[in-house]
Amino acid sequence: MFRALAYRNYRLLWLGQTGHSATLWMDQVARAVLILDLTDNSPTMLSLVIATRLAPILVFGLLAGAIADRYDKKKLLLTTQWVSTLCHVFIGTMCLTGLVEVWHVFLTAGVAGTAMAFNQPVRQSLIPMTVPKEVLLNAVALNSTALSFMRIGGTSLAGVLLIWFNIGSIYIITASVYVLVTITTMLMRFEGGATRRKTSEGGIFGDLKEGFTYIASNRTLGVVTALALIIFVFGMPYQQVFVPLLAKETLDLGNSGVGFLQGATGVGAFSGSLFVAWKSGIAKPGLQLVFNLLVFGTALVLISLQSTLIGTCLLLAVAGSMTVTYMAFTNGILLEYSTPEMHGRVMSLLSLDRGLIPVGAILAGTLASTIGVRPGLFTLGSTILVLSTLVLVFAGKRLSAISSANAVAGHGQHKGA
Repeated sequence: MFRALAYRNYRLLWLGQTGHSATLWMDQVARAVLILDLTDNSPTMLSLVIATRLAPILVFGLLAGAIADRYDKKKLLLTTQWVSTLCHVFIGTMCLTGLVEVWHVFLTAGVAGTAMAFNQPVRQSLIPMTVPKEVLLNAVALNSTALSFMRIGGTSLAGVLLIWFNIGSIYIITASVYVLVTITTMLMRFEGGATRRKTSEGGIFGDLKEGFTYIASNRTLGVVTALALIIFVFGMPYQQVFVPLLAKETLDLGNSGVGFLQGATGVGAFSGSLFVAWKSGIAKPGLQLVFNLLVFGTALVLISLQSTLIGTCLLLAVAGSMTVTYMAFTNGILLEYSTPEMHGRVMSLLSLDRGLIPVGAILAGTLASTIGVRPGLFTLGSTILVLSTLVLVFAGKRLSAISSANAVAGHGQHKGA
């Protein structure tokens, strides 16, 4: 289950992912509470802040992938981490001094989102450089485990801190954690640097063209990235928009409740990522993606109908488990079915999908404002169920043809799949 941790560079990358994930989830709780406090619990403003945070991924996603393939990945990762650190220091200082305004929240959301747009393709494309290819899916799953564990730890820690401290203190703490993350990145060592390819003569735009051509010729990559649109547009807003609203309005849990309710999704996510790390050789990961979507959609529908705290937490755990295992299998398939020199651009295609989360966030905020929190969540869950069923009917054979990443040796064999 933990075999990828035997490799030094991967251990450092994994430790950095753990700290990075902690700050992400603490920021998600703190930013949601901050904007709701500043705008009298406005679902619309909450969804717009989320959209601002994630829009740069859509704008810069593909460019980030090309840059990740062209330049030293370690240096790029360090740059994004320092930018994020400064963002947290700024918004924390504004909160502590009582000068924070709504536009500060939006400004730092946009800057941090831009850093994230470059961070994720770089971080993901570094994984194959730290482990042998037969350990790749295990490494991807353990990476998801770090993210999932901190979904519990980071959100719960934010919830505990909000009992005694204000939001500014949380942001100063996250900045301190980011400094430690940066140190782990600095300790990584790659022979010849962290660049694995010769750059094209056409520059960055030549790299982008090469990436589009490569992806267009590989049907597996196209199907998997297209399928991910369902979970990013209609699924992910459940945690960023509906969980804070469920905690503060429907269940009346207060600010701390936002963190604890987010932590419930992390319990399921952590369990799911450990499952993938243990059973990384699943026979048909393509069909597994559709199964995850169906269970996830059902969980959202049931959450919308649930009135008890315990029932809501249990269903949130199921939802969290489905999303993290879905992303682990998706990342594993994309990395295994592409060549090393294309990893950055292939993963940036998934980041481009992720960049459409703002569309879903705005849709979720609109639904919560117009028809209510629970009916809005019911609508999104039902949409996921309908779309997943259609995918199973019309693309089931293509997804069934995707074999286990561990069952096929070498990128060349995958390329013709």
